[in-house]
Amino acid sequence: MNDEVLSMKKVIILGASFLQVPIIQTAKKLGFYTIVADMNPNAEGFEFADKKYVVSTIDTKALIEVVKVEKPDGIVTAATDMPMRAISCIGEKFNLNTISYDTALKATDKFKMREALSKNGVPIPKYSLVHNEREYEMALESIKGKKIVKPVDSSGSRGIFLLENNSDIANAYEHAMENSRTNTILVEEYMDGDEVSVETITVEGKTHVLAITDKITTGAPHFIEHAHKIQSNKDEKIKAEIAQVAVQANKALSIKTGPSHTEIMVTSEGPKIVEIGARLGGDFITSHLVKYATGIDILEAYLKQSVNEPLNTLKDILHKGCAVRFIQSKPGRLTKVFIPEKVKNHPQVIEVGFTANIGDKLGEADSSTSRIGHIICQANNSEQALELCEELIKEIEIEIVT
Repeated sequence: MNDEVLSMKKVIILGASFLQVPIIQTAKKLGFYTIVADMNPNAEGFEFADKKYVVSTIDTKALIEVVKVEKPDGIVTAATDMPMRAISCIGEKFNLNTISYDTALKATDKFKMREALSKNGVPIPKYSLVHNEREYEMALESIKGKKIVKPVDSSGSRGIFLLENNSDIANAYEHAMENSRTNTILVEEYMDGDEVSVETITVEGKTHVLAITDKITTGAPHFIEHAHKIQSNKDEKIKAEIAQVAVQANKALSIKTGPSHTEIMVTSEGPKIVEIGARLGGDFITSHLVKYATGIDILEAYLKQSVNEPLNTLKDILHKGCAVRFIQSKPGRLTKVFIPEKVKNHPQVIEVGFTANIGDKLGEADSSTSRIGHIICQANNSEQALELCEELIKEIEIEIVT
């Protein structure tokens, strides 16, 4: 290894999918030596890495061996929950700036999360832990009205089912269990309201609220998020309440450093926590929307924090709006995608692209992984940005043959 590389800060990035490409590119822009790990040898992010390891991002034992070899200054991930367990374990073992392992467990196990939030008085829905069909029956009896059934250990809307009537009791149970690695699910009180997320970064124990994101979902039964926009257009009083609940949730999970992505339902009883991830938000929220709405590069802040470098301003300096609109899958074979030049070159389009390829066999849209494309636009406010996304997406030609 030459002297130039030896003088660079080294950071390990877990994950090399298209969602991790922005953090890899940001690390490169900062002049960091990037070591990227992903179990997919053909992952998109590898082409931007200085060095790659084909290893699972949740294989803590294997990743510890990588750390022993590379001796990094920091270790991070983006847009994914479960690698946080490996990151926190490595952080504690090698004295790197990460969340604790206890915090990682609470942030990646929905039951432990609920227990920690409840203990600290953070508003949440009623809930019940389920391991088998008998406990499932008891949970259904104890929680009145519509219910959400979901795995304790999944992300990206996988395994979520809205249970509205008795005819779907078996389907909800099977759908959630199939998406749980531990065969453990939660039955929760259904919260009616508008969903938002709060993007924060905690520095030396103080949580800074950077943005509040309005989330648009497909609704029942799977609640797949198909659009996001920043900043939220909720009134200032509600936004202050949302921010306060998010800060309380970070404190309840003992998040003392790094970013978090807190999903909140604004109900008639006030904001209540859906989930909190001790990580950067996915779906281009922190990689694009925060940056192009506020001017805050949260990826840069997280990377600098991980290697103990000082951060830039964490204040909104742009006062713009930014939105992403996803294109959902439907059953059939993708035979055509044509993005007109007027869409590609529109001055307010930040990015437009497809993750599905011509010839791919597509299925039902049942989770966030079912998306096949996206468009991101910037405007004077978030409503205008989303309207522009909706307008331009109609110009894209897509053919799916059943």
